[in-house]
Amino acid sequence: MTPDGVNLLGTATLLAKPGHLVTAAHITNKDDQNLVVVLNSYNSIHDYQDTTKTSVTMVPVKIDAIDPFLDLCILVADIGEFSNVTIGSTDNLRVGSKVDIFGYPHSNHGRLVLTQQNTEIGARILIKSSYVKAKHIVLNTQTRPGQSGSPIFSAQNQKLVAVLIGSYALGGGGGISLGGVDPHTLHQTTHAVSAEYIPELL
Repeated sequence: MTPDGVNLLGTATLLAKPGHLVTAAHITNKDDQNLVVVLNSYNSIHDYQDTTKTSVTMVPVKIDAIDPFLDLCILVADIGEFSNVTIGSTDNLRVGSKVDIFGYPHSNHGRLVLTQQNTEIGARILIKSSYVKAKHIVLNTQTRPGQSGSPIFSAQNQKLVAVLIGSYALGGGGGISLGGVDPHTLHQTTHAVSAEYIPELL
């Protein structure tokens, strides 16, 4: 929340534990002051989403757990709602496996449209952050700001298998920004961390 209204940061997923959500840690900047979650008001992704709506339903959230090495964060809202999401792992995915991504591309420009993308696994990789080496997958699609934290489901068994982190630029960004976009990240792949680490944070 800002004095001018809601500043959209990324995507979060409601988990099976009441009031608990998972997202990418970097979108919270490790700070839950004035942090809220906008609740999806549609019954199905197949509904027409009204882009003329100027108000949203939101609830305050607090950071319950954070892993800066994996870039995962658990948020807690004072709501009794929960989902039927089953947490899986990238272990059962192979190169070429089909996955579904649900997120809010370009939400940093105020575009609040839940969007599904279908893609496949391009590679399975290990990424080391400090002393932690973690399982990631490379996706054969380009994602945009607002999709960080998006859930990635296996098209085969509908399990939550990964959480989208963003474009993978080895060694960080390129150091310049054009129209809010780092050209160093403009490639046709993105990466996500395995969902198997989520239960450890709950």
